[in-house]
Amino acid sequence: MKARVTLSKKIFLLATANLVLLVLVFLLFARLQLHMRFDSMAFGGQERVVSLARQFTLDLEQTPVASRDELLRRYSQMHHVDFYLLEQPGTQIAGPAVEFPEAVQDEIRKPPPRRRDGPRPPEHSPGREGHDGPPPEDRVGREGIDGHPPGRGSGPGPGNEPPVFQVSTSEPRAYWVGARIPVTASDNEGRTPGILLMKASSLLGTPLFFDYKPWLTLSGLVVGIIVLCWLPLIRGVTRAIGQISHATGQIAEGAFDHHLPEDRRDELGVLAVSINRMASRLSGYVHGQKRFLGDIAHELCAPIARIQFALGILERRTEAGTVDDLRDEVQQMSELVAELLSFSKAGLQQTVRPLVKTDVARIVTEAVHRENAPVDIKVEEGLTALADPESLSRAISNVVRNAIRYAGEAGPVNLTARREQDQILLTIADHGPGLPEEEIDRVFTPFYRVETSRNRASGGVGLGLSIVKNCVDACKGTVRCRNRVPSGLEVEIRLAAA
Repeated sequence: MKARVTLSKKIFLLATANLVLLVLVFLLFARLQLHMRFDSMAFGGQERVVSLARQFTLDLEQTPVASRDELLRRYSQMHHVDFYLLEQPGTQIAGPAVEFPEAVQDEIRKPPPRRRDGPRPPEHSPGREGHDGPPPEDRVGREGIDGHPPGRGSGPGPGNEPPVFQVSTSEPRAYWVGARIPVTASDNEGRTPGILLMKASSLLGTPLFFDYKPWLTLSGLVVGIIVLCWLPLIRGVTRAIGQISHATGQIAEGAFDHHLPEDRRDELGVLAVSINRMASRLSGYVHGQKRFLGDIAHELCAPIARIQFALGILERRTEAGTVDDLRDEVQQMSELVAELLSFSKAGLQQTVRPLVKTDVARIVTEAVHRENAPVDIKVEEGLTALADPESLSRAISNVVRNAIRYAGEAGPVNLTARREQDQILLTIADHGPGLPEEEIDRVFTPFYRVETSRNRASGGVGLGLSIVKNCVDACKGTVRCRNRVPSGLEVEIRLAAA
Protein backbone atom coordinates (compact mmCIF):
# COMPACT_ATOMS: atom_id res chain seq x y z
CA MET A 1 0.00 0.00 0.00
CA LYS A 2 1.41 3.36 -1.01
CA ALA A 3 2.14 5.93 1.67
CA ARG A 4 -0.47 8.68 1.85
CA VAL A 5 0.77 12.21 1.17
CA THR A 6 -1.49 14.96 2.47
CA LEU A 7 -2.51 17.89 0.30
CA SER A 8 -0.77 20.38 2.63
CA LYS A 9 2.53 18.51 2.21
CA LYS A 10 2.13 18.52 -1.57
CA ILE A 11 1.49 22.28 -1.60
CA PHE A 12 4.47 22.90 0.71
CA LEU A 13 6.74 20.82 -1.51
CA LEU A 14 5.44 22.65 -4.57
CA ALA A 15 6.13 26.04 -2.98
CA THR A 16 9.65 24.91 -1.99
CA ALA A 17 10.35 23.63 -5.50
CA ASN A 18 9.03 26.90 -6.91
CA LEU A 19 11.40 28.90 -4.69
CA VAL A 20 14.38 26.72 -5.64
CA LEU A 21 13.60 27.08 -9.34
CA LEU A 22 13.34 30.87 -9.00
CA VAL A 23 16.75 31.00 -7.30
CA LEU A 24 18.29 28.83 -10.03
CA VAL A 25 16.76 31.01 -12.76
CA PHE A 26 18.12 34.14 -11.06
CA LEU A 27 21.61 32.64 -10.78
CA LEU A 28 21.52 31.54 -14.42
CA PHE A 29 20.37 34.99 -15.55
CA ALA A 30 23.08 36.70 -13.48
CA ARG A 31 25.71 34.38 -14.93
CA LEU A 32 24.67 34.67 -18.59
CA GLN A 33 23.44 38.26 -18.83
CA LEU A 34 25.31 40.08 -16.06
CA HIS A 35 28.42 37.86 -16.26
CA MET A 36 28.36 37.40 -12.50
CA ARG A 37 29.71 34.34 -10.79
CA PHE A 38 28.29 32.68 -7.74
CA ASP A 39 31.43 33.21 -5.72
CA SER A 40 31.34 36.92 -6.59
CA MET A 41 27.74 37.19 -5.43
CA ALA A 42 28.46 35.19 -2.29
CA PHE A 43 31.51 37.28 -1.41
CA GLY A 44 30.15 39.62 1.22
CA GLY A 45 33.25 40.31 3.29
CA GLN A 46 34.56 43.42 1.56
CA GLU A 47 33.95 45.63 4.59
CA ARG A 48 35.64 43.09 6.85
CA VAL A 49 38.61 42.86 4.47
CA VAL A 50 38.87 46.66 4.36
CA SER A 51 38.77 46.87 8.15
CA LEU A 52 41.35 44.10 8.41
CA ALA A 53 43.62 45.87 5.88
CA ARG A 54 43.44 49.11 7.86
CA GLN A 55 44.37 47.31 11.08
CA PHE A 56 47.13 45.38 9.32
CA THR A 57 48.58 48.64 7.94
CA LEU A 58 48.79 50.09 11.44
CA ASP A 59 50.40 46.88 12.79
CA LEU A 60 52.77 46.79 9.84
CA GLU A 61 54.06 50.29 10.64
CA GLN A 62 55.12 49.12 14.10
CA THR A 63 56.66 45.83 12.88
CA PRO A 64 60.30 45.59 11.81
CA VAL A 65 60.95 44.31 8.33
CA ALA A 66 62.46 41.11 9.72
CA SER A 67 59.28 40.35 11.71
CA ARG A 68 56.80 40.71 8.88
CA ASP A 69 56.59 36.93 8.35
CA GLU A 70 55.68 36.48 12.02
CA LEU A 71 52.98 39.17 11.70
CA LEU A 72 51.48 37.42 8.67
CA ARG A 73 51.61 34.07 10.45
CA ARG A 74 49.78 35.53 13.43
CA TYR A 75 47.06 36.96 11.16
CA SER A 76 46.75 33.58 9.38
CA GLN A 77 46.15 31.75 12.65
CA MET A 78 43.64 34.36 13.72
CA HIS A 79 41.55 34.41 10.53
CA HIS A 80 42.22 30.89 9.12
CA VAL A 81 43.44 32.13 5.72
CA ASP A 82 46.91 32.45 4.20
CA PHE A 83 48.39 35.98 4.13
CA TYR A 84 50.99 37.35 1.68
CA LEU A 85 52.54 40.80 1.42
CA LEU A 86 53.67 42.18 -1.93
CA GLU A 87 55.14 45.33 -3.39
CA GLN A 88 54.16 46.72 -6.72
CA PRO A 89 54.46 45.48 -9.40
CA GLY A 90 54.03 42.06 -7.71
CA THR A 91 57.20 41.34 -5.75
CA GLN A 92 56.52 39.21 -2.68
CA ILE A 93 58.21 40.66 0.41
CA ALA A 94 56.64 38.55 3.20
CA GLY A 95 54.71 35.34 3.75
CA PRO A 96 55.22 31.76 2.57
CA ALA A 97 56.80 31.49 -0.83
CA VAL A 98 54.20 30.62 -3.43
CA GLU A 99 53.75 30.88 -7.17
CA PHE A 100 50.68 32.99 -7.81
CA PRO A 101 48.29 31.90 -10.57
CA GLU A 102 48.21 33.94 -13.74
CA ALA A 103 44.80 35.44 -12.95
CA VAL A 104 46.08 36.66 -9.60
CA GLN A 105 49.23 38.09 -11.17
CA ASP A 106 47.13 39.99 -13.72
CA GLU A 107 45.13 41.57 -10.91
CA ILE A 108 48.28 42.41 -8.95
CA ARG A 109 49.89 44.16 -11.94
CA LYS A 110 46.98 46.54 -12.39
CA PRO A 111 47.87 50.06 -11.33
CA PRO A 112 46.13 51.30 -8.17
CA PRO A 113 43.13 53.54 -8.80
CA ARG A 114 43.50 57.27 -8.28
CA ARG A 115 41.71 59.06 -5.47
CA ARG A 116 38.37 60.65 -6.27
CA ASP A 117 38.31 63.32 -3.56
CA GLY A 118 39.71 66.05 -5.78
CA PRO A 119 42.43 66.82 -8.33
CA ARG A 120 46.07 66.48 -7.45
CA PRO A 121 47.93 69.70 -6.87
CA PRO A 122 50.14 70.76 -9.76
CA GLU A 123 53.60 69.30 -9.58
CA HIS A 124 55.36 72.68 -9.59
CA SER A 125 52.91 74.86 -7.72
CA PRO A 126 54.64 77.29 -5.43
CA GLY A 127 54.47 76.46 -1.75
CA ARG A 128 54.16 78.74 1.23
CA GLU A 129 57.85 79.60 0.95
CA GLY A 130 57.56 80.56 -2.71
CA HIS A 131 59.54 77.74 -4.18
CA ASP A 132 58.49 74.75 -6.21
CA GLY A 133 57.17 71.58 -4.57
CA PRO A 134 59.25 68.52 -4.02
CA PRO A 135 60.65 66.74 -7.03
CA PRO A 136 58.57 63.97 -8.57
CA GLU A 137 60.93 61.23 -7.46
CA ASP A 138 60.21 61.99 -3.78
CA ARG A 139 56.44 62.18 -4.17
CA VAL A 140 55.72 58.54 -3.39
CA GLY A 141 57.85 58.53 -0.33
CA ARG A 142 56.35 61.77 1.01
CA GLU A 143 52.71 61.27 0.04
CA GLY A 144 52.27 57.49 0.49
CA ILE A 145 49.36 55.94 -1.48
CA ASP A 146 47.14 58.08 -3.70
CA GLY A 147 48.40 61.33 -2.26
CA HIS A 148 47.85 60.34 1.39
CA PRO A 149 50.53 61.84 3.61
CA PRO A 150 52.91 59.45 5.28
CA GLY A 151 53.14 58.83 8.95
CA ARG A 152 51.34 56.79 11.55
CA GLY A 153 47.95 57.67 10.20
CA SER A 154 48.84 57.16 6.56
CA GLY A 155 46.98 53.86 6.32
CA PRO A 156 43.52 53.62 4.87
CA GLY A 157 41.08 55.78 6.68
CA PRO A 158 37.56 57.11 6.29
CA GLY A 159 37.01 58.14 2.73
CA ASN A 160 40.21 56.36 1.67
CA GLU A 161 39.44 52.63 1.97
CA PRO A 162 41.91 50.46 0.10
CA PRO A 163 40.60 49.00 -3.16
CA VAL A 164 39.74 45.31 -2.82
CA PHE A 165 39.81 42.72 -5.58
CA GLN A 166 38.70 39.12 -5.58
CA VAL A 167 39.85 36.26 -7.87
CA SER A 168 38.94 32.57 -7.90
CA THR A 169 41.13 29.91 -9.48
CA SER A 170 40.28 26.33 -10.38
CA GLU A 171 43.64 24.55 -10.37
CA PRO A 172 44.13 24.43 -7.50
CA ARG A 173 40.72 25.52 -6.26
CA ALA A 174 41.27 28.68 -4.24
CA TYR A 175 39.85 32.11 -3.57
CA TRP A 176 42.19 35.10 -3.52
CA VAL A 177 41.30 38.47 -2.01
CA GLY A 178 43.67 41.39 -2.16
CA ALA A 179 43.67 44.85 -0.58
CA ARG A 180 45.96 47.63 -1.79
CA ILE A 181 47.79 49.23 1.13
CA PRO A 182 50.87 51.41 1.60
CA VAL A 183 53.96 49.42 2.53
CA THR A 184 57.19 50.72 4.02
CA ALA A 185 59.95 50.25 1.49
CA SER A 186 62.60 47.64 2.14
CA ASP A 187 65.20 50.38 2.69
CA ASN A 188 62.89 52.06 5.23
CA GLU A 189 62.85 55.17 3.09
CA GLY A 190 59.29 56.30 2.42
CA ARG A 191 56.37 54.21 1.31
CA THR A 192 55.51 52.26 -1.77
CA PRO A 193 52.20 50.83 -3.07
CA GLY A 194 51.68 47.29 -1.79
CA ILE A 195 49.13 44.53 -1.67
CA LEU A 196 47.93 42.45 1.25
CA LEU A 197 46.89 39.18 -0.39
CA MET A 198 44.72 36.56 1.31
CA LYS A 199 44.04 33.01 0.11
CA ALA A 200 41.33 30.53 1.20
CA SER A 201 40.52 27.11 -0.19
CA SER A 202 36.79 27.63 0.39
CA LEU A 203 34.77 30.81 0.25
CA LEU A 204 31.82 29.52 2.22
CA GLY A 205 33.91 28.15 5.05
CA THR A 206 35.83 31.37 5.62
CA PRO A 207 34.09 33.85 7.96
CA LEU A 208 36.41 36.64 6.81
CA PHE A 209 35.16 36.36 3.22
CA PHE A 210 31.64 35.04 3.63
CA ASP A 211 29.25 35.79 6.49
CA TYR A 212 26.36 33.33 6.49
CA LYS A 213 24.26 35.32 8.96
CA PRO A 214 22.84 37.86 6.44
CA TRP A 215 22.04 35.03 4.02
CA LEU A 216 20.43 33.05 6.83
CA THR A 217 18.38 36.10 7.81
CA LEU A 218 17.36 36.64 4.19
CA SER A 219 16.36 32.98 3.83
CA GLY A 220 14.34 33.20 7.03
CA LEU A 221 12.56 36.31 5.78
CA VAL A 222 11.78 34.67 2.44
CA VAL A 223 10.45 31.54 4.12
CA GLY A 224 8.47 33.66 6.57
CA ILE A 225 6.89 35.65 3.74
CA ILE A 226 6.02 32.44 1.89
CA VAL A 227 4.48 30.97 5.03
CA LEU A 228 2.47 34.13 5.75
CA CYS A 229 1.21 34.24 2.17
CA TRP A 230 0.53 30.55 1.62
CA LEU A 231 -0.36 29.18 5.07
CA PRO A 232 -3.84 30.78 5.34
CA LEU A 233 -4.72 29.55 1.85
CA ILE A 234 -3.37 26.04 2.49
CA ARG A 235 -5.11 25.72 5.85
CA GLY A 236 -8.37 27.05 4.43
CA VAL A 237 -8.33 24.69 1.46
CA THR A 238 -7.27 21.59 3.43
CA ARG A 239 -9.80 22.34 6.19
CA ALA A 240 -12.60 22.69 3.64
CA ILE A 241 -11.57 19.49 1.85
CA GLY A 242 -11.41 17.66 5.18
CA GLN A 243 -14.93 18.81 6.03
CA ILE A 244 -16.18 17.74 2.61
CA SER A 245 -14.51 14.33 2.96
CA HIS A 246 -16.04 13.81 6.41
CA ALA A 247 -19.48 14.94 5.24
CA THR A 248 -19.48 12.67 2.18
CA GLY A 249 -18.42 9.76 4.38
CA GLN A 250 -21.33 10.44 6.73
CA ILE A 251 -23.73 10.71 3.79
CA ALA A 252 -22.44 7.40 2.45
CA GLU A 253 -23.31 5.86 5.84
CA GLY A 254 -26.86 7.25 5.62
CA ALA A 255 -26.46 10.37 7.82
CA PHE A 256 -28.19 12.70 5.39
CA ASP A 257 -28.70 15.38 8.04
CA HIS A 258 -24.97 16.19 8.07
CA HIS A 259 -24.57 19.58 6.38
CA LEU A 260 -21.47 21.54 5.36
CA PRO A 261 -20.92 25.25 6.12
CA GLU A 262 -21.74 27.42 3.12
CA ASP A 263 -19.77 30.55 4.06
CA ARG A 264 -17.06 30.18 1.39
CA ARG A 265 -17.39 32.18 -1.83
CA ASP A 266 -15.10 30.12 -4.03
CA GLU A 267 -15.37 26.81 -5.89
CA LEU A 268 -15.19 24.84 -2.62
CA GLY A 269 -18.15 26.83 -1.33
CA VAL A 270 -20.11 25.98 -4.47
CA LEU A 271 -19.17 22.33 -3.99
CA ALA A 272 -20.38 22.43 -0.37
CA VAL A 273 -23.72 23.88 -1.47
CA SER A 274 -24.07 21.15 -4.10
CA ILE A 275 -23.25 18.40 -1.56
CA ASN A 276 -25.82 19.79 0.90
CA ARG A 277 -28.44 19.86 -1.83
CA MET A 278 -27.53 16.30 -2.86
CA ALA A 279 -27.81 15.11 0.75
CA SER A 280 -31.22 16.73 1.13
CA ARG A 281 -32.54 15.12 -2.04
CA LEU A 282 -31.07 11.72 -1.14
CA SER A 283 -32.68 11.98 2.28
CA GLY A 284 -36.01 12.65 0.64
CA TYR A 285 -35.61 9.76 -1.77
CA VAL A 286 -34.54 7.26 0.89
CA HIS A 287 -37.19 8.25 3.41
CA GLY A 288 -39.79 8.30 0.66
CA GLN A 289 -38.77 4.83 -0.39
CA LYS A 290 -38.98 3.51 3.15
CA ARG A 291 -42.32 5.18 3.70
CA PHE A 292 -43.58 3.70 0.45
CA LEU A 293 -42.44 0.23 1.52
CA GLY A 294 -44.12 0.72 4.88
CA ASP A 295 -47.35 1.87 3.31
CA ILE A 296 -47.38 -1.02 0.85
CA ALA A 297 -46.61 -3.54 3.60
CA HIS A 298 -49.33 -2.07 5.78
CA GLU A 299 -51.85 -2.21 2.96
CA LEU A 300 -50.93 -5.82 2.16
CA CYS A 301 -51.49 -6.98 5.72
CA ALA A 302 -55.31 -6.77 5.44
CA PRO A 303 -55.76 -8.81 2.22
CA ILE A 304 -53.26 -11.41 3.42
CA ALA A 305 -55.18 -11.77 6.68
CA ARG A 306 -58.41 -12.24 4.70
CA ILE A 307 -56.74 -14.83 2.49
CA GLN A 308 -55.54 -16.73 5.54
CA PHE A 309 -59.04 -16.63 7.04
CA ALA A 310 -60.54 -17.89 3.80
CA LEU A 311 -57.95 -20.67 3.64
CA GLY A 312 -58.99 -21.76 7.12
CA ILE A 313 -62.63 -22.05 6.03
CA LEU A 314 -61.64 -23.78 2.78
CA GLU A 315 -59.48 -26.28 4.65
CA ARG A 316 -62.48 -27.41 6.71
CA ARG A 317 -64.51 -28.17 3.60
CA THR A 318 -61.85 -30.06 1.66
CA GLU A 319 -59.70 -33.04 2.26
CA ALA A 320 -56.69 -32.72 4.52
CA GLY A 321 -53.55 -31.51 2.79
CA THR A 322 -55.32 -30.01 -0.20
CA VAL A 323 -54.52 -26.39 0.64
CA ASP A 324 -51.23 -26.92 2.50
CA ASP A 325 -49.08 -25.63 -0.36
CA LEU A 326 -51.29 -22.59 -0.74
CA ARG A 327 -51.09 -21.93 3.01
CA ASP A 328 -47.26 -22.09 2.85
CA GLU A 329 -47.20 -19.52 0.05
CA VAL A 330 -49.48 -17.19 1.95
CA GLN A 331 -47.40 -17.65 5.11
CA GLN A 332 -44.25 -16.79 3.19
CA MET A 333 -45.93 -13.69 1.80
CA SER A 334 -47.03 -12.71 5.31
CA GLU A 335 -43.47 -13.02 6.65
CA LEU A 336 -42.13 -10.95 3.77
CA VAL A 337 -44.66 -8.18 4.43
CA ALA A 338 -43.82 -8.26 8.14
CA GLU A 339 -40.11 -7.90 7.33
CA LEU A 340 -40.82 -5.00 4.98
CA LEU A 341 -42.91 -3.27 7.59
CA SER A 342 -40.23 -3.76 10.24
CA PHE A 343 -37.51 -2.50 7.88
CA SER A 344 -39.56 0.58 7.00
CA LYS A 345 -40.32 1.38 10.63
CA ALA A 346 -36.67 1.02 11.64
CA GLY A 347 -35.60 3.44 8.91
CA LEU A 348 -38.27 6.02 9.65
CA GLN A 349 -37.58 5.98 13.39
CA GLN A 350 -33.98 7.18 13.00
CA THR A 351 -34.93 10.84 13.26
CA VAL A 352 -38.01 10.38 15.45
CA ARG A 353 -37.07 8.36 18.51
CA PRO A 354 -35.20 10.21 21.28
CA LEU A 355 -32.17 8.54 22.87
CA VAL A 356 -32.46 7.73 26.58
CA LYS A 357 -30.32 6.11 29.24
CA THR A 358 -30.79 2.38 28.65
CA ASP A 359 -29.89 -0.58 30.86
CA VAL A 360 -27.89 -2.81 28.51
CA ALA A 361 -28.21 -5.99 30.60
CA ARG A 362 -32.03 -5.71 30.69
CA ILE A 363 -32.34 -5.15 26.95
CA VAL A 364 -30.00 -8.05 26.16
CA THR A 365 -31.87 -10.42 28.47
CA GLU A 366 -35.28 -9.48 27.03
CA ALA A 367 -34.10 -9.83 23.43
CA VAL A 368 -32.54 -13.26 23.99
CA HIS A 369 -35.58 -14.45 25.96
CA ARG A 370 -37.87 -13.30 23.14
CA GLU A 371 -35.95 -15.44 20.65
CA ASN A 372 -35.97 -18.40 23.06
CA ALA A 373 -32.43 -19.31 21.94
CA PRO A 374 -29.49 -20.87 23.83
CA VAL A 375 -27.08 -17.93 24.10
CA ASP A 376 -24.10 -17.55 26.44
CA ILE A 377 -24.49 -14.01 27.89
CA LYS A 378 -21.69 -12.05 29.58
CA VAL A 379 -22.57 -8.43 30.36
CA GLU A 380 -20.67 -6.19 32.75
CA GLU A 381 -22.70 -4.88 35.64
CA GLY A 382 -24.04 -1.36 35.52
CA LEU A 383 -23.64 -0.83 31.78
CA THR A 384 -25.86 1.96 30.44
CA ALA A 385 -25.99 3.32 26.91
CA LEU A 386 -27.67 6.20 25.11
CA ALA A 387 -30.10 4.40 22.83
CA ASP A 388 -33.71 3.82 21.83
CA PRO A 389 -34.64 0.71 23.84
CA GLU A 390 -37.07 -0.66 21.23
CA SER A 391 -34.59 -0.23 18.34
CA LEU A 392 -31.71 -1.73 20.34
CA SER A 393 -33.82 -4.71 21.36
CA ARG A 394 -34.90 -5.32 17.77
CA ALA A 395 -31.30 -5.12 16.54
CA ILE A 396 -30.06 -7.65 19.12
CA SER A 397 -32.98 -9.99 18.39
CA ASN A 398 -32.30 -9.98 14.65
CA VAL A 399 -28.57 -10.67 15.09
CA VAL A 400 -29.25 -13.51 17.54
CA ARG A 401 -31.93 -14.93 15.21
CA ASN A 402 -29.52 -14.93 12.26
CA ALA A 403 -26.75 -16.56 14.34
CA ILE A 404 -29.07 -19.34 15.48
CA ARG A 405 -30.47 -19.86 11.96
CA TYR A 406 -27.13 -20.10 10.15
CA ALA A 407 -24.71 -21.35 12.84
CA GLY A 408 -26.79 -22.71 15.71
CA GLU A 409 -25.69 -26.29 15.10
CA ALA A 410 -21.95 -25.40 14.99
CA GLY A 411 -21.73 -24.36 18.63
CA PRO A 412 -23.01 -21.90 21.20
CA VAL A 413 -23.72 -18.28 20.39
CA ASN A 414 -21.81 -15.87 22.66
CA LEU A 415 -23.13 -12.39 23.52
CA THR A 416 -20.85 -10.06 25.48
CA ALA A 417 -21.11 -6.41 26.47
CA ARG A 418 -18.43 -4.22 28.01
CA ARG A 419 -17.37 -0.60 28.27
CA GLU A 420 -14.47 0.80 26.20
CA GLN A 421 -13.69 4.36 27.26
CA ASP A 422 -16.82 6.36 26.34
CA GLN A 423 -18.47 3.59 24.31
CA ILE A 424 -20.47 0.42 24.97
CA LEU A 425 -19.34 -2.54 22.89
CA LEU A 426 -21.75 -5.42 22.23
CA THR A 427 -20.58 -8.48 20.29
CA ILE A 428 -22.61 -11.47 19.11
CA ALA A 429 -20.34 -14.28 17.92
CA ASP A 430 -21.07 -17.75 16.54
CA HIS A 431 -18.98 -20.73 15.41
CA GLY A 432 -20.44 -21.15 11.93
CA PRO A 433 -18.73 -20.97 8.53
CA GLY A 434 -18.68 -17.16 8.45
CA LEU A 435 -18.94 -15.10 5.26
CA PRO A 436 -16.75 -14.65 2.18
CA GLU A 437 -14.43 -11.70 2.81
CA GLU A 438 -15.67 -9.85 -0.26
CA GLU A 439 -19.24 -10.04 1.07
CA ILE A 440 -18.55 -8.62 4.55
CA ASP A 441 -19.31 -4.99 3.65
CA ARG A 442 -22.46 -5.84 1.65
CA VAL A 443 -24.48 -7.89 4.12
CA PHE A 444 -26.17 -4.79 5.56
CA THR A 445 -27.59 -3.84 2.14
CA PRO A 446 -31.38 -4.29 1.89
CA PHE A 447 -32.49 -7.49 0.12
CA TYR A 448 -28.89 -8.65 -0.22
CA ARG A 449 -28.18 -12.34 0.36
CA VAL A 450 -24.98 -14.32 0.01
CA GLU A 451 -27.08 -17.14 -1.49
CA THR A 452 -28.05 -15.54 -4.81
CA SER A 453 -30.46 -18.32 -5.72
CA ARG A 454 -32.82 -17.05 -3.00
CA ASN A 455 -33.84 -20.55 -2.09
CA ARG A 456 -36.55 -20.37 0.53
CA ALA A 457 -34.94 -23.15 2.55
CA SER A 458 -31.61 -21.33 2.87
CA GLY A 459 -32.87 -18.21 4.66
CA GLY A 460 -35.02 -15.13 4.57
CA VAL A 461 -35.33 -12.32 2.08
CA GLY A 462 -32.15 -10.40 3.02
CA LEU A 463 -33.64 -7.77 5.32
CA GLY A 464 -32.48 -9.07 8.71
CA LEU A 465 -29.13 -7.30 8.92
CA SER A 466 -30.52 -4.27 7.07
CA ILE A 467 -33.03 -3.88 9.90
CA VAL A 468 -30.17 -4.25 12.38
CA LYS A 469 -28.27 -1.41 10.72
CA ASN A 470 -31.33 0.85 10.66
CA CYS A 471 -32.01 0.16 14.34
CA VAL A 472 -28.39 0.84 15.33
CA ASP A 473 -28.37 4.01 13.23
CA ALA A 474 -31.50 5.09 15.09
CA CYS A 475 -29.44 4.74 18.29
CA LYS A 476 -26.61 6.87 16.75
CA GLY A 477 -24.30 3.88 16.91
CA THR A 478 -22.28 1.79 14.46
CA VAL A 479 -22.44 -1.86 13.48
CA ARG A 480 -20.01 -4.03 11.57
CA CYS A 481 -19.16 -7.70 11.22
CA ARG A 482 -15.99 -9.72 10.70
CA ASN A 483 -14.97 -13.34 10.40
CA ARG A 484 -13.51 -15.07 13.40
CA VAL A 485 -10.46 -17.32 13.47
CA PRO A 486 -10.57 -20.26 12.87
CA SER A 487 -14.30 -20.05 12.05
CA GLY A 488 -17.38 -18.08 12.91
CA LEU A 489 -18.89 -14.65 12.42
CA GLU A 490 -18.86 -11.78 14.91
CA VAL A 491 -21.23 -8.79 14.77
CA GLU A 492 -20.06 -5.74 16.72
CA ILE A 493 -22.39 -2.93 17.87
CA ARG A 494 -20.97 0.26 19.35
CA LEU A 495 -23.12 2.76 21.26
CA ALA A 496 -22.38 5.91 23.23
CA ALA A 497 -22.07 5.28 26.95
CA ALA A 498 -24.57 7.06 29.16
